[in-house]
Amino acid sequence: MSELPAPRFHRVCATDDLWAGEMKEFTVAGTTIVVLRTDDGSIRAVQYVCPHQDYPLRNGDFDGCTLTCGAHLWEFDVETGRSINPDDAKLAMYPVEERDEFVYVAVDGIDPYHSHA
Repeated sequence: MSELPAPRFHRVCATDDLWAGEMKEFTVAGTTIVVLRTDDGSIRAVQYVCPHQDYPLRNGDFDGCTLTCGAHLWEFDVETGRSINPDDAKLAMYPVEERDEFVYVAVDGIDPYHSHA
């Protein structure tokens, strides 16, 4: 049985560049993502577009826990990527590491999810 290769992390920003409740768009190794800092200080990275109709999630709202798409108000829990409303969709989540006061994200092999229209 072969082991999966270790994720290849790319430096995205300084940890101080992202405040609690804030989200920013970045392009990492050709993949556009949204990086968010939750109210508890955790950093998450999710797919750039809503799985519903590919609307940029960066144009939505983030309250520190829930990411809401600006087009049709679909809501996502950024801790898990699971949708809240509706309850049958999800976001691709990218591995995140914080080290040496920088945020690193791995995107290789992770595709955005798409859902019903």
